[in-house]
Amino acid sequence: MKFYEEDDFVVKRRRRNEPDFWHRLNRVLQVLIVAGFLLTVGIMFYPVWQKQNDMRHRLLSLEAEKSEKTAALAENQRQLDLLRNDREYLETIARDRLNVMKPGETIFRIDLPRS
Repeated sequence: MKFYEEDDFVVKRRRRNEPDFWHRLNRVLQVLIVAGFLLTVGIMFYPVWQKQNDMRHRLLSLEAEKSEKTAALAENQRQLDLLRNDREYLETIARDRLNVMKPGETIFRIDLPRS
């Protein structure tokens, strides 16, 4: 009977060790499967993420360009309004840019030498 008890002890110990090994192996395989799935999803969505990032940078540059153009438009609108409604401004622009003068007026221009 003693032989049977020792045999029973070996069988019990083997049963205890085997499931532990298979449980660990199963856990490792589950982790590898999840990691592989996440890696696959990451590889699939990386080009989309990169394209979205590029488009975001392009949008920011276009918005900056839009604000510059809006400021230039506002300045041009102001000048147009002054040219249409302000006679003194119109005379100043005509004298400076077109070299126009009033009758009896003398204009002196001093050109500075270029460095």
